[in-house]
Amino acid sequence: MSQHSPFLSPSQMKLAKVLLTRAVDYQQEYSQSANSDELIERATPVLWRGENVPGNIVTVGTNPSAKEFLNQHNELLENEKAKFFIRERYVSLEEYKKDDCQLEKTIDYYRTYFDLDTAYKSWFGRKGGGKLEAFMNGMGGSFYDANAYTRVIHMDLFPFPTRKQIGRMKGKEELLNSDFVKNSVVDLLAFLEPSLIIIVGKEHCERILRFEKETYFGGVQFSSDFPDAAYQIGYYSSEKIPLLGLHFKPSEQLIGLGSKRDVNGLSHGSYGSSASLRVIGEQIRQHAKKVHNET
Repeated sequence: MSQHSPFLSPSQMKLAKVLLTRAVDYQQEYSQSANSDELIERATPVLWRGENVPGNIVTVGTNPSAKEFLNQHNELLENEKAKFFIRERYVSLEEYKKDDCQLEKTIDYYRTYFDLDTAYKSWFGRKGGGKLEAFMNGMGGSFYDANAYTRVIHMDLFPFPTRKQIGRMKGKEELLNSDFVKNSVVDLLAFLEPSLIIIVGKEHCERILRFEKETYFGGVQFSSDFPDAAYQIGYYSSEKIPLLGLHFKPSEQLIGLGSKRDVNGLSHGSYGSSASLRVIGEQIRQHAKKVHNET
């Protein structure tokens, strides 16, 4: 049996295994579909990344990148190179989901993800660096430095890596709007107990509104110094958890805005620097704090 940190109680581990088993059931079902060849053989679901301490900030993306499971030659990353739990050869999903030890090891990979040097820096950035980490530093959070900032956890709507980017797959909307995704997201957010939820990507802002009743966003707002960095502020569920929807992606080149300039003549490329992302995060944090304090 693996050794669990004090942050994961036996009851939490039990619930995490229930959520993981449900994801495996869906993975088995999906493996019989027309898009089954998009799944990466021997990969296991990735429910979240980071130590799940109540009161954390949770960022929500689309799905895990194939680059976290495959090398440049499309070979599976395993053993010491693996970033997540990889099933042994010839171990079926049915056998895997019935093995408590393997399920707990899988969950340990989630919890220790940012403690190791194998985190996907192209998306999350490095400690003290750019990408999503820089934006989160401005927001008062960090994937890596829980002493100086509020701890940040990442989860995805579709918790399975796919060989092709999900946006290029047929049936993308059907996948992301499925009952499985809805129920998985709702239950996982309840499990993670965040103090703030950040939706990364305009396309997902509308989706989260359909997942849970009494979730809402206010009107579209813009960073004062970076006017094309649009966002929405709201609350999630009847629990009224502060919610932030980003219409841009801090981890993507030019943060998805294109190569033009904003009304101030500032190139969108400059939006993506570490310094700019921290400023954008800080400005949004201050605005969100004001809105939530007034509500």
